[in-house]
Amino acid sequence: MKRLTKALIQEEFQTAGFHAVERSAGAVNYIALKPDLEDQHVAASIYGDRRGAASVWVKDSVFQALKDEGKVSGSDDRNVQDVSFFKRGMDWKIEIHDTSDALIQDIVRLSSAWWEVKTAELAAKAAELAEKRRLADERKAEMDAKRKSPF
Repeated sequence: MKRLTKALIQEEFQTAGFHAVERSAGAVNYIALKPDLEDQHVAASIYGDRRGAASVWVKDSVFQALKDEGKVSGSDDRNVQDVSFFKRGMDWKIEIHDTSDALIQDIVRLSSAWWEVKTAELAAKAAELAEKRRLADERKAEMDAKRKSPF
């Protein structure tokens, strides 16, 4: 059941356009779900779970959206832990009960939404850097034109 659940979660993310990359942290193997294989960003990670069938590690914005939508709460029979101190780019570990857990679809949907926002942020940052480079090149050309030749 645990392998089936992890495989289903991976399949759901891949259907949404993410790429699965097997990684390990010491003796722990996990699957990092990336929007693009060449990209450094990881949207979520799939781990095993002692109590449940699997666990998905998600970004804080994904977890907060799940809470806001009422998908997770403190009264649920679901283990949720802060994992931000592991420094793997994820903030919350969410237990998945089995293959029919409705939270899987919600996590995939919200992780896709996170990537759309992140893509827009990255594009804005790239445009800002390009503008700064252009202005710096203009200033350099202007200063080069003002400089006198020593000969």
